[in-house]
Amino acid sequence: MGARLRALFGVLILLALGGAGWLFLRWEPTLLPIRLIQVEGEVHHHSSQQLQERLTERLRGGILTADLVDLKQTAEELPWVGQATLRRVWPDTLRVQVREYRPIARWSLDGLVTADGIVFRPHGGTIPSNLPLLEGDDKRAPEITARYQTWQAALERIDQGIERLSVDPRGDWRLKLASGAELRLGTTLVEERLARYLASAAQLEAAGRPLTVDLRYSNGFSVKWAPNTDSGVRVPPDRVAARAGNRG
Repeated sequence: MGARLRALFGVLILLALGGAGWLFLRWEPTLLPIRLIQVEGEVHHHSSQQLQERLTERLRGGILTADLVDLKQTAEELPWVGQATLRRVWPDTLRVQVREYRPIARWSLDGLVTADGIVFRPHGGTIPSNLPLLEGDDKRAPEITARYQTWQAALERIDQGIERLSVDPRGDWRLKLASGAELRLGTTLVEERLARYLASAAQLEAAGRPLTVDLRYSNGFSVKWAPNTDSGVRVPPDRVAARAGNRG
């Protein structure tokens, strides 16, 4: 009989605790509501009010029961938000620390890309037009971005820069420089071919204005010059490959 009473007493305790928990979950948002959402950090492309409204719409529960994981995901759904960190501040405040993406280039038709190769697509009208353009498959964004940064640094040392870098589905790399010249690097040995251009860039510039420099040769390159350019005076012949040479 004593064992049955203890079991019954245990069941009653569990029911009481369950009922108290249910009442707490039901009344906690009313008793301990979140009254203030503070937004801190980098907020340049989304207003604090916009983020606050987005989180308020998604908010369920009070200061103790609000789902911070869900709210974090909601904040990071905004196109420019790269990372959001949320924490509760007693008694009624939710503090949101925001870090926005920092793009280094435009990406294809409608996107931007960070230095780490993260592609994001903000709403129309918010893409800076003064950034260089990178084009390729999204899956190759980290590789393309890494090469862009390496090549841009190398070109800056000779006072040149990249306006557009693209790689097509076949893996054919092309650069358009700020000067307007296009470099065709092909599908293989692209680092060596760019180095070949860097070694001859000063001589090419002295000779005139190249429109296209085709570096897809095993031992040189061919040049298409702008009209009225005297291209036969200053460029050493061992640097210029015949168009009949091997390309790849």
